[in-house]
Amino acid sequence: MGWNYGDILDAVGDVIPADRPALIQGDRVIQWGDFVRRTNNLARNMRERGVGADDKVAFYLRNHPAYLETLGACFKGRQVHVNVNHRYVDEELAYIIDNSDAKAVVFESVFADNVRKLRERLPQVTLWIEVGETPSAEPTVDFAESYEELAEQGDGSKLGIERSGDDLLFMYTGGTTGMPKGVMWGHDDLWGSGGRGVGPLGGEPPKTIEEYASNVKNNPMIGVMMPCCPLMHATGLFVSMGALTRGSTIVTLPGSGFDPEEAWAAVEKHKIMSLAIVGDAFARPLAKALDENPGRWDISSLRMMVSSGVMWSPEVKQALLKH
Repeated sequence: MGWNYGDILDAVGDVIPADRPALIQGDRVIQWGDFVRRTNNLARNMRERGVGADDKVAFYLRNHPAYLETLGACFKGRQVHVNVNHRYVDEELAYIIDNSDAKAVVFESVFADNVRKLRERLPQVTLWIEVGETPSAEPTVDFAESYEELAEQGDGSKLGIERSGDDLLFMYTGGTTGMPKGVMWGHDDLWGSGGRGVGPLGGEPPKTIEEYASNVKNNPMIGVMMPCCPLMHATGLFVSMGALTRGSTIVTLPGSGFDPEEAWAAVEKHKIMSLAIVGDAFARPLAKALDENPGRWDISSLRMMVSSGVMWSPEVKQALLKH
């Protein structure tokens, strides 16, 4: 049947201490025990509302703990992730949600006006889920359900369903000519492209999920990572997926823009070990902030930066390496 991210997250959730932070944004911390419980609830509640295996779920979200929770829920419930560029409006938004055959849309309250305009154009969407500005906020869209209620309703138990390595993840890319294209990844193929769980200490890929979970439990380099780039793009998403499957902690910065000083402050505060960036667009301002603020932040925890998508020039790498 192949490897499935829902099965992997179930197994990792069994071996990671429940009080270890899974997701951090600002002052909000979601521990691993809560991440397991909430993703199980979300998956089950979406299925009970008619969004089941192979149904598409559009993620109309900025970097937010809800993005990674909903991703985990989709893996567990066999629903298919569809990334939506949150900077799109009107025709672009309607195109992606329609082209992907999305049956559910998870969106932030800040996009409520756009969602209201979209509804009549997308009759195939049967479930709209609103992520409030705070966990206690009520939905501002009258036809939407509360994200927080769906995450909290239920006993948090595993779904107990059979999954497949052929379950899908959609990744829409706007980097080609014409309209965005939906790249369809099977779970087993995507897992294989990342080395099938070969850890930082090397060795042979594990043959079973139980063996992989044991490796995670005994891995001394789990650490904390932060995607500086948007989760709606492949670099931020795939690196974060790798971190989740290792039982790591993922820190996200609030808002839609990138602030290098905020990023370095987060590295110091949370002892972040790895960053995901997209080339010089992120690396250059990060280097500039360090040059202009010598000794301001303790970044001694940082061990690795991962970049993909655009050029990361040698001179900017050297500017970072000197720090």
